[in-house]
Amino acid sequence: MSSRLARQSLDLLTSGSKSNTATESSTNKNKQKLKLPKTNRGIQKVKLEIRYGRHKKTRLLQEEKRKKEHALDKLYAEELSAEERMKRNVEVMQKALRSSDLEKKIHQEVIDSMNAKRSKKWSSKVKGTDEDDSYRSN
Repeated sequence: MSSRLARQSLDLLTSGSKSNTATESSTNKNKQKLKLPKTNRGIQKVKLEIRYGRHKKTRLLQEEKRKKEHALDKLYAEELSAEERMKRNVEVMQKALRSSDLEKKIHQEVIDSMNAKRSKKWSSKVKGTDEDDSYRSN
């Protein structure tokens, strides 16, 4: 606490004449003299204008710009953006749904086993016999 007081007193001694503080206080008074509306509703209106005024202006400028644009150009741009979006989505889905080597191996094994079962069921060949036509004849 004493170091703070010592620093403040040193600053006051080295700051110079009192004329500097007088000009600073007058500028502070000028800043404080900004007048706001006296009612609470007026203050709310000012705050709303500060907060949303810029957005309203930009929205109006964008609407004017849209009115000046050609309709076919707008449709063409929308079509391009939709096409680009679809391409990007397809790429993302392909990357996300890409199967790993292990999954491919398991899938191939399942297909092979299914084919083996199917071929055994419908095959006229019997395991352990030669391929004789005599077996097939009645």
